[in-house]
Amino acid sequence: MITPCLNAAATISDTLRSVAAATALLAEHGHQLEHWIIDGGSSDSTLEKASRHAERFPFCRIKEGVGGGVYRAMNVGLHLAGGHFTHILNADDMIIDPKGYCALVRDGLNQHALILLCSIVYFRRPAYTLRHSWDVQPLPGDRNFWQGLLRSGLHYPHPGFFAQTNLYRTEGFDERYSLSADYKLMQSLLLRPDLAMRVSVCTSHLVGMAEGGATAGLAAILRGSRQLHAINRELGIRDSYWRRYPRKLWRRLQPFQPPVLAGLGLLPPASNQ
Repeated sequence: MITPCLNAAATISDTLRSVAAATALLAEHGHQLEHWIIDGGSSDSTLEKASRHAERFPFCRIKEGVGGGVYRAMNVGLHLAGGHFTHILNADDMIIDPKGYCALVRDGLNQHALILLCSIVYFRRPAYTLRHSWDVQPLPGDRNFWQGLLRSGLHYPHPGFFAQTNLYRTEGFDERYSLSADYKLMQSLLLRPDLAMRVSVCTSHLVGMAEGGATAGLAAILRGSRQLHAINRELGIRDSYWRRYPRKLWRRLQPFQPPVLAGLGLLPPASNQ
């Protein structure tokens, strides 16, 4: 597990607490989770909270002072990671179903999968209001057909993406794409014919992603769309590059939907940690 962060004191407790819950369940089945916190130079209490957490939970480790942006932090984390799978969970996101998360990892190991995918939900703080979901569907048996869908624009949410660590590390994040390097990495791996039969899917919502962040504003949407255009041309993806980010903006303009995450029996708002 890798969590890049920068001045995330207001949200990182949720992330840390949810990872600790998943780690405890994995340990019951003989699996050890390693959690790297990669800090980009926080000036708030992020490191204080992370350090207290690491003192309590030895599986959590901290790398400080990693400048260069979020994808640089992710790449540094990939080179430090030692587990079989790597999952990147940002410091404002959280695991909302630790039992399902544990089951996905265990099933992936048993099936000798190299890539794992799961559905996610989007929520809005401070009320932890559920906004909408990104539902991952079971893969068709014909993986050539599925990869054709990928070349036509099918893509998956990065918070619901896991990959075998050496595979993840070797591909790495292309830091030229400041908003879309995760999209390029995932599509590059999923389009590889030699990996198509080694992908395992969980349709359940396992991760909660907070709305907002670097890709939320109009300027970021326009810049991200240009980056997607370049990536799609590079990878031979035929989807119109402008479709992804305007859909993002449209979803964020929709009215809030009940219930809140706590009402779903997932994770309640974190206490001060």
